[in-house]
Parts: sequence; structure tokens; C-alpha cells
Amino acid sequence: MKNNCPICYEYLFDSLRESSVLRCGHTMHLQCFHEMLKHDKFTCPMCSVSIFDMEKFLRALDAEIEAKFLHMGKGWIVCNDCWDTTRVYPGMAGQRKCCHCQSYNTCRVAPSVLPA
Repeated sequence: MKNNCPICYEYLFDSLRESSVLRCGHTMHLQCFHEMLKHDKFTCPMCSVSIFDMEKFLRALDAEIEAKFLHMGKGWIVCNDCWDTTRVYPGMAGQRKCCHCQSYNTCRVAPSVLPA
């Protein structure tokens, strides 16, 4: 914990406030963590990994996406949780979903920025 809280930037090692360790291993003040949740931020501010097990939420999101059948167009997405890349095609349901870990914590990327 010899780093700064990514929210308030206070040095955690000397801090008297309670700290929390996220699933990814990054740390922050518990109070800052709760403040982040109030603002609907559910990923680590340092590495963008999901801070909760999102399985139940993702199942509901799967059903909603299947019902709406989103059309995003051809391209690539990268997962912020497992860093896997997935090719998506027009008309493909669940286009924001990682094929490797089933997370929706993804973002679109151009082929030129994909890791080798």
C-alpha cells in the first residue's frame, strides 16, 4: 500500500483512513471506493478491470441485448478485464461482449492498436 489513492491522491501508507483492495490488486480508500460507486463507476480507475463479479448483471444484459439486437458494424473490441480481443460483425448479437471471459467491460479498437 505504498502508493496513492487513485481517487483523492492521498498516500495510502500513512493514511489513517480505511483502505480497500480491489479484485485487480489496486488499493484505494474505502470512502473513495464508496464515492466512486455513487457515481456508477464499477471499474478500477487504474486499470479498468471490473471491481465486482458481474455475472448476474451480465446475464440480464445478455437478454436485453438479444431482445434489442444491437447493430454496431464490423470491427474489433478489446476486453478491459482479460485483455482478449474479439472481432465483431454486423448483425451479431452481444457485440460488446468478450468471447473469452463473457464481460461487457470492452471498448472498440482499430486493428492497428491490437497487440501482436
